Amino acid sequence: MRVRSIVGAVCGAVALSALVVPAAQAEENPITFSGIAINSGEPLVVGTGIPHIFNVHYNVNHINELHSSEAHLYTGSVGEWKGQTDAVRDPSCRELSPTVTRCVQSLAIDPKKLSDNDLAGTWHVYLEATDADYNVAGKGGLYPTTVLRNSVMARAEAAPEPVGKGETLTVTGELTHADWNTHTYVGEAGKSVELQFRSPDSLTYSTVKTVETGSGGALKETLTAETTGAWRWYFAGDGTTSGAVAVGDAVVVE
Repeated sequence: MRVRSIVGAVCGAVALSALVVPAAQAEENPITFSGIAINSGEPLVVGTGIPHIFNVHYNVNHINELHSSEAHLYTGSVGEWKGQTDAVRDPSCRELSPTVTRCVQSLAIDPKKLSDNDLAGTWHVYLEATDADYNVAGKGGLYPTTVLRNSVMARAEAAPEPVGKGETLTVTGELTHADWNTHTYVGEAGKSVELQFRSPDSLTYSTVKTVETGSGGALKETLTAETTGAWRWYFAGDGTTSGAVAVGDAVVVE
């Protein structure tokens, strides 16, 4: 079984419109794709600084020997994409059989090339391959993949410490998200966040109530102190932003 690097005919930010194969040609083509996998099906989370690098795994099914192959991840439509990935390196491929080749290509989403928060959501895979007879096949709209803006939760702060039983305890925090418009982290109002508590004899947190973020992502809730334990904030994430959890703050109730 051979392992080799197959050079993509087009790399990185080349317009996907150049990769579209006419329908008639595609129908006659003996090349198809299958077995696509990215990040074990989990979302790709992108911040504001360094590129997020990930691998695309896929099979090329072919009659003739495979000559070249490449993968892209994009949002929008093929030829008119709104987001794009850069190729980190050429695909590495190995033959599973004379007619099936398994490939993996490393791609990167560079947040500095993302200019709108609306780009978060569902992206798709575009695959292209050429065989030894120069038959070319390209197909988009494959393997829907979720790309999310990264979320950061500040450490929970509970005060006063210690607190008397029956007295008022205030827990504060802050939730921010990667903003691809400004390439900074900003807070947003109206996000549902869970306030959770863990007693000293427990290994897990339980949700006490759900609170919405205020201006700038601020979190604040007042409670009646009853039991010694740790408090934290938990955000499950949504369709455009990743989940986040705060470091808990332990409070002694006297």
